[in-house]
Amino acid sequence: MKIRISPLKRAIAGAALLASATAQAQLAQNLTIGNPKAMAMGNAITADYSGIDAVHYNPAALSKLKGRQTTLKFITGVMDIRADFDAPANYGSKFLGSDNDPVANSSSRTTTSALYFPGVGGTTELPVLFAPLAGLSINPPGSKLTFATDVYTPQALGFIRDDDDPGRYQGKEVAMQRLTYFSPAVGYQLNDELSLGLSINFSHQALALNQDFRAPNLLTGAIGQTQEALCGIKGNPLNILVNICGGEFGPFTDLANLDIDMQQSLSPTWNLGVLWEPTDWFAWGAVYQSEAKMHLQGKYTVDYSQNWQGFWQDFDKAVFGVFLNSITPDGVGKETGNVSMDLTYPQHFSTGIKLKPASKWQFNVDVKWTDYAAWEKFELNFDRQLDMLKIASIFSPENATATTITLDRGYESVWSWALGVQYDVNDRLSLRAGYEPRPSAVPDNKADALVPLGDAQLYGLGLGYRWDQETVIDLGFNYLVSKQSIPAGSSCNANCSGIDSIVYNPYADLDIETTVKAYILALTYTTSF
Repeated sequence: MKIRISPLKRAIAGAALLASATAQAQLAQNLTIGNPKAMAMGNAITADYSGIDAVHYNPAALSKLKGRQTTLKFITGVMDIRADFDAPANYGSKFLGSDNDPVANSSSRTTTSALYFPGVGGTTELPVLFAPLAGLSINPPGSKLTFATDVYTPQALGFIRDDDDPGRYQGKEVAMQRLTYFSPAVGYQLNDELSLGLSINFSHQALALNQDFRAPNLLTGAIGQTQEALCGIKGNPLNILVNICGGEFGPFTDLANLDIDMQQSLSPTWNLGVLWEPTDWFAWGAVYQSEAKMHLQGKYTVDYSQNWQGFWQDFDKAVFGVFLNSITPDGVGKETGNVSMDLTYPQHFSTGIKLKPASKWQFNVDVKWTDYAAWEKFELNFDRQLDMLKIASIFSPENATATTITLDRGYESVWSWALGVQYDVNDRLSLRAGYEPRPSAVPDNKADALVPLGDAQLYGLGLGYRWDQETVIDLGFNYLVSKQSIPAGSSCNANCSGIDSIVYNPYADLDIETTVKAYILALTYTTSF
């Protein structure tokens, strides 16, 4: 796995942002669990039967599973991520006339998926996302208790960009993933109308980020212009006092590559659900999914470019550089070590109803809330002072110390809703459709191209078919589209150009438009054993 980044704050801002989005970003929430019925009905499933995945959606619905059942699940998909970087009028004026930005008026696109394999680490490239999952349930004869466990992915989002893709400055290789590998659950049917359920979920949380770094800014623009004026003069006597000619250091120079790989093998949460079905035509359900406090740990590697090394090594040899040596970078080639970050997996609440106004028609409506406000700030802790941290602590002393970076996220908790409809053609075949608008949890002034979390629309289609008395096959398809616009200078996580923005904004003063389209297909095979 590789990663590149900006003076550690950007890189890490990227990493932490990913980590945050990793937990359960609105873009990916419920998108990769792969329950065909939930997918087809726009995830309006809280008051309905969702098979073994009721462990996640509402454990109380496990009471619907009778006898002994097992479910095999296959999920596949493609994510199309695009970004346009457009230069407005007078672009480059804040960089002292530098207008040769190779990113300006270019486009980024990737459809290459990536997963994080526990025990292997890093990003693993996949032509198409594909994952087999499974679960089982047992309801002893005559018992009101149903026991179950399920393997599923509450979040699995990853992509890889090409080496020359202009989006590589905010994520070249990205994998953010939560895998629930053991989820002992129980549903209890109190009476004919009311059921309760509880699941304890043990998950693996991972974040891998590879990102390039550059720093378009008034300061780097001034350095670049000064280099053009002075570095062509042989034997320049000013080099004895101040030497800035050891390497290119302009606003569009690639300076470093950062690689971060963090994980936590055991991250427990719990889900508590209730299901009330007073009549055949009406049901109400609710579920609370707890938060999880995590301490991700892993490794980092920073590879500095030859330009970075040469610039600071020659700068430190001159008189002025010797005087400032204690606060300026040393121009090292590579730094490696341990990194950690505290992260909260947000709590979530959902409630909904199921209506059957006619024998063949069913309508589901859900209302949901997710506590993304838990992602106010993130702090990455390094086991030593990095060369880039010296720069970050100078320009953002409120957010950087010798060994830490504090990232201001400022995310917002959001409410959303979902609608699903099912038509029973006959006793064997059911057709389904759904819609779920997903408001973004990312404020406009925090938006970026690393995790393009604009408002999203999700559409679902699918069917259920009873093969025989003991076997059911379900198929579900989701299409999700998310767009966002980031005008130049509007987000200091992407395109601000102030002198104090050197560690955050690789696309300073560019207009950014991002689009994400996801195509997810899931198939389950459920049978008794």
